[in-house]
Amino acid sequence: MTLRQVRITPALALEGGALLRTFAHGTDSRNSQLILLAAVLGCVINGDTVTGILRQATWLVVALIILIILRTVETRIAAVPRPA
Repeated sequence: MTLRQVRITPALALEGGALLRTFAHGTDSRNSQLILLAAVLGCVINGDTVTGILRQATWLVVALIILIILRTVETRIAAVPRPA
């Protein structure tokens, strides 16, 4: 294909003398921001804090599972016809 045959798509159109950012460029720039955020959080949050957060999250999941089981049992008991 020659240059005359190539169609310029909106993603590759020149705007102000520079190419528009493609998805790959956007992904790369977001990764650099996440690395910076992780470095800052690494200085603020230590291992004990993460352990405490995970422990509380585990208990939250356990409590939710128990509530779901209790609700399921309650609806099944309520659905059973009672003898008169």
